[in-house]
Amino acid sequence: MVAAANELAIEWPWSEMGSRDFLQTDAKTPLSGRYLAAGVPCALSTNFEPILEAACESFLPVHGSQSVPAFHLRFWVDARAQSKPPWPNPYFRGLDHLVFAGFDSQNSLMIDLRCPHAIGRFSPAMGADTAFWKTVIFPSLLSLLGPSVGVTGFHCACVVREDGGILLCGPSGSGKSTLTLALVRRGFSFLSDDWTYFSRLNGRLYAWGLLTRLKLLPEAAEFFPELNSFKPVVSLNGERAFEIEPELELGVPRSRFCQPHCLIFLERGSAPQFNITTMPEGEAAAHLEKDILETTAETLRPQLDVIQYLVGCGCWGLRYGGAPDAVAEKLVSFFWDR
Repeated sequence: MVAAANELAIEWPWSEMGSRDFLQTDAKTPLSGRYLAAGVPCALSTNFEPILEAACESFLPVHGSQSVPAFHLRFWVDARAQSKPPWPNPYFRGLDHLVFAGFDSQNSLMIDLRCPHAIGRFSPAMGADTAFWKTVIFPSLLSLLGPSVGVTGFHCACVVREDGGILLCGPSGSGKSTLTLALVRRGFSFLSDDWTYFSRLNGRLYAWGLLTRLKLLPEAAEFFPELNSFKPVVSLNGERAFEIEPELELGVPRSRFCQPHCLIFLERGSAPQFNITTMPEGEAAAHLEKDILETTAETLRPQLDVIQYLVGCGCWGLRYGGAPDAVAEKLVSFFWDR
């Protein structure tokens, strides 16, 4: 998705918010925490303990750090607000360096990309919805604020072996999550299955995942019988899918970060096949460029630099079909028997 911040324009009922300080910029938020968000130091303040708990489950907590935060988050929960789930899809509207994110008339965020920070006002029910913070709010914040603080996100999964990450790239429906689980069953650890974030730490580029749920379509139960003990739910996009905590509910080992070693661009077909070929760097870069946010030249250049680094790691195109376990076995043989 290539979109400038000021093109994220969807109408929002501003009149419901009134003309006062809706975000309560002067309200007290005495609780605080420091974290590494995709490798970048950030500070969060709030008046609501569950939000800190959601942050601890999404980012790496940092205790006693002297690092200057690259961005600040401030979230105030209004005890009087009655808004409750189910939550609608967020609405975004941008103007220059400001991005407004609205969930409903009592839950909103304002993001400043110039001096990176975000402030928000929430109901107790949304503040306490840890799953929603982990799967919607924090990933949205990181995608929007990321380019301003040195974080670049791509629509790809990542599995880790021997501290090296294999990135599985492709659009929705290309089988990233299914193939991720199949590889995890063959000795890999799970880093991400949808969006992976990249940043430099101590001069090296690392891939980072957020602690989101593993999302699998109902037909995946044909190949993974253990999924039959779960019930599909309706996601925010209206799609029925299994949404599973991989570590807690499937015993899947997790990695929080790794160094990327290669990229595989997936093209799934209906018939069983396994055809893997090298992909030219220019073609691979063109695929990745579809995901970057075009904001300013200052923030665009680092994102392009990340792409050039990644495509230099080695890129492959995989046309495949059939049982994901069989495909995963051939992938392991192809890369580790060589």
